[in-house]
Amino acid sequence: MSFSMQAARQAVAYAAHSLGFSGVGIAPADAAQGDHLQRWLQEGQHADMEWMERHLPARLDPQLVLPGVRSVIMLTYEYARTDAHNAGGAIARYAQGEDYHKLLAEKLADLSETLGFYGGTQRYFTDSGPVSERFFAARAGLGWIGRNGLLVREHGGSYCFLACILTTLELPYDAPVANRCGNCHRCEQACPTAALHNGCCDARRCLSYWTIEAKSPTPEHIRQAQGERLYGCDACQEACPWNRRGPHTPTDLHLLMPAELCSLSPEAMSKLTDDEFGQLFAASPIRRIGREHLRRNALAPQLCSIPPATDKKNSANHEQK
Repeated sequence: MSFSMQAARQAVAYAAHSLGFSGVGIAPADAAQGDHLQRWLQEGQHADMEWMERHLPARLDPQLVLPGVRSVIMLTYEYARTDAHNAGGAIARYAQGEDYHKLLAEKLADLSETLGFYGGTQRYFTDSGPVSERFFAARAGLGWIGRNGLLVREHGGSYCFLACILTTLELPYDAPVANRCGNCHRCEQACPTAALHNGCCDARRCLSYWTIEAKSPTPEHIRQAQGERLYGCDACQEACPWNRRGPHTPTDLHLLMPAELCSLSPEAMSKLTDDEFGQLFAASPIRRIGREHLRRNALAPQLCSIPPATDKKNSANHEQK
């Protein structure tokens, strides 16, 4: 490894931490991914997210995304570890503040420019491109894939966004770390719909899928488990012991829930007009599901034959992006 590539790695790591990223790891772009993703798709566990099938070749071969790519730089960025308990309904922690796509895109652009000084050509994404981010994050030594299918870190657990930079530079690589889930199955046991098994999440059962991605009407048994969740589900993350260990990097204030959203009840959200919805969620990732989908989620408890849940601890959230 040349001196210039060592310097490039040090420069991007320094710049990443100065921009607020909590972790940086580098993996070889040609690392073998195995057949885990193909089997998951073949079994139909992606529900109707057909774009995952369409982009499978690129996910398995980063050369199709950036010809000449040699390294995948993976980064973690913390979001709030505590729920906004005064919120009227359960909103995923990762979605309680501003849209992370826009927030991180500007930072990734800065890092790409830094790499350009060393002769690299880059493409970068945060949950927005055909890259197996969790696989490469684990391969880059940032953590391991837990039984909930998320990247879990010894210091910080799973409450983080993942971002990646594909680069033509051949940077020094990091070694993977051991899976430390052991005999713990708390995430699987905590899942309200039994969607987790063997490190996979079956989207057909997942509350995050039904409250965010699904276009078809929500089945009765899913609505009963949904309770007051408006956007996502954090049950598996809340149950994970590794999430009791906080990271060293503080949460970006842009990712905290604004006061006007905290004060709205699910009933009030179900009555928002198009203009009110657009104004309230202008900078939020919730905007992408549209007013009607949010209204459907807010009305779910009223459509069930069982009383709505009152325990706010199972607040809403993420799935690592």
